[in-house]
Amino acid sequence: MSTSLCAQEDELTTAIDTTAQKSPYGLRVGIDLSKPIRSFLDDNYSGLEIVGDFRVSSNYYVAAELGNETRTVDDFTNIDVTSKGSYIKAGFNYNAYNNWLGMNNLIYAGVRAGFSTFTQELNSYTISTSNTFFEEDLRTDSREFNGLSTVWLEFQLGIQAELFSNLYLGINLQIKNRVTETEPDGFENVYIPGFGKTTDASKFGVGYGYTLSYLIPIFKK
Repeated sequence: MSTSLCAQEDELTTAIDTTAQKSPYGLRVGIDLSKPIRSFLDDNYSGLEIVGDFRVSSNYYVAAELGNETRTVDDFTNIDVTSKGSYIKAGFNYNAYNNWLGMNNLIYAGVRAGFSTFTQELNSYTISTSNTFFEEDLRTDSREFNGLSTVWLEFQLGIQAELFSNLYLGINLQIKNRVTETEPDGFENVYIPGFGKTTDASKFGVGYGYTLSYLIPIFKK
């Protein structure tokens, strides 16, 4: 009798432990809140980005972002340029956070490969002169350069925390490095959708995001 009771207790403990170890796996989709907020506040910007990830193992997630941006840069001395186009970023996240039972929060490091295709429209430019007697020569004949593209690598650090059931708020920091780039004739790209503002001195760029996403549970493992 004692042996039978011990066996039943072991089976019950095993069943409880097995159930307790199951974690949700599914597709998490949402938007980058910083893009529509910036679109509302900045007349020279409009953009939208869809974000998503899918858990493939205990700590690894396949992740991607898909977006579109239009940005007019007029804070340079000599040129006024509008850049518009679409981009995609794809890669994975590694979750370093040890969740409690039933939680699916992330403190992660991620890697992305980014690709952007876009146009640059030169709205106006100024021909500078060292002779102060003459006024600067402002040219307003608009020119558009199509078929431009850029490839970059991106490293991300971020957090995603559950606000309510399956609803997550996140923040991330992005460090980017341009790998290949096509440029318009006569000047350099000043803003690349998905990558951000560029500089002559470096191929690196930085970015950030605030995400709101929803987890669609598919199975438990």
